[in-house]
Amino acid sequence: MKPVSTLLYSLLFFSLSASLLQAQRKEPEKTKVHGHTMYTLLNPGEIPAIFEPEFIPVNNADRYFYPNEPLMVVTDGDTVKAYSTWQLDRHEVVNDYINGKAITVTW
Repeated sequence: MKPVSTLLYSLLFFSLSASLLQAQRKEPEKTKVHGHTMYTLLNPGEIPAIFEPEFIPVNNADRYFYPNEPLMVVTDGDTVKAYSTWQLDRHEVVNDYINGKAITVTW
C-alpha cells in the first residue's frame, strides 16, 4: 500500500506545482491588428540572438545539410554567406559582418 500512496502524493505534488506555476504565469499581452487579436507571449530579449556565427566550407555542406534544406543567403557581390533556417527558428536573429559591414539576418 505504501508505494501507491507515495505515487499518489507525487502526482498530487506535481499537480499542485503545475497549478502554482500557471498561477504565476502572466497573461499574454493582447493587441488588436485589423480587428484580429494578436498575442505577445515572449518579452523582448527572451530569444537569444546569435552574435558569432560559425560557418563551414561549401564543399562540406552536404555533411551538415539536406539537399533541399532552406537557407537564408546574403551576398555583397564578393562574399556569400548562408544561414540555416532551422537555427534561425530557434534564435530568429543573427548579427554578423560581411566584408566588415554589420548585417542582421532575421527569420
